Amino acid sequence: QQQQQQQQQQQPQQAQLQAGEAPAASVADANAPGYVVTTSGNDTDEVVIRTLLGEYRFAGTNHGKHMYKKAIKAGTTTVDVFLYYWDARDGPTFEGWWFGNKVGGSEVWAHCQSHSGSPPTTKWKVPWDEDVKPGVLAITMKAGSATP
Repeated sequence: QQQQQQQQQQQPQQAQLQAGEAPAASVADANAPGYVVTTSGNDTDEVVIRTLLGEYRFAGTNHGKHMYKKAIKAGTTTVDVFLYYWDARDGPTFEGWWFGNKVGGSEVWAHCQSHSGSPPTTKWKVPWDEDVKPGVLAITMKAGSATP
């Protein structure tokens, strides 16, 4: 009976993950660190790079790993930007960490073929289907970030 209850609790969460949606975060996850995305390249005038730069806060989980949403500064107009992990369910080309306008969406800006438990600090492809550009994106952990 206990096993049946666990399965029933997991089914909605598994359905959310398959649909690319984030299940509700636990209290422990709410204390997850955030990240800051910067560049050391000369690309700051490119729209995609400007879109990705900034602070990201914990926003749930996807495919068993934390995901993050870009914090929007007051008085600015911007699109939603998510940093999330996608597993191998759609093939090895799509596995890894992504920046996109929604989790699992078709509008994506950057990709890193890493299986790490947290967002990789380097080796990002921007745009996602080109070669890695050293220094184009750098991701650093920001301790003590609050949830959005």
